[in-house]
Amino acid sequence: MPVKVGKGRSEVTISGALGDDLEAEIRAILGPVADAMQAEADAILKEEVGEKWPVKSGKSRGAWVTTLRVQPDSMLVEIVLSNPFIYTRYMRSTKIGRQEDATRRRSPLVVHVRKPSRAAVKKLRATLPGIIAQAIEEGVLT
Repeated sequence: MPVKVGKGRSEVTISGALGDDLEAEIRAILGPVADAMQAEADAILKEEVGEKWPVKSGKSRGAWVTTLRVQPDSMLVEIVLSNPFIYTRYMRSTKIGRQEDATRRRSPLVVHVRKPSRAAVKKLRATLPGIIAQAIEEGVLT
């Protein structure tokens, strides 16, 4: 899996054997924290994107991947959901509700990826301190 370093225009993607080694080292350092973040990202991909993403050809739904991103200036490590297709930002879908042909400017990217990601961040803020404390306790006692 590739590793992204930086954010925005200055983002660099490291792939291949070097990217795999770097990702393995970062995941080894983070331990159960990386596992918890990956589990949340996988749940979003399965429950939201996999089941609810609007399908015309299926290319955009199948292209979603998770990537480890490191921001060197703040030493922030995060799991990022990304799609190589730019058109996913501009997709609009029909309203799910009372009228069949009613449409609204609803973006599947926002509804099925961004909102669940923000909810996962809130959930992780509450659970990660306990996971970190347990990992430290196990490390000290063994």
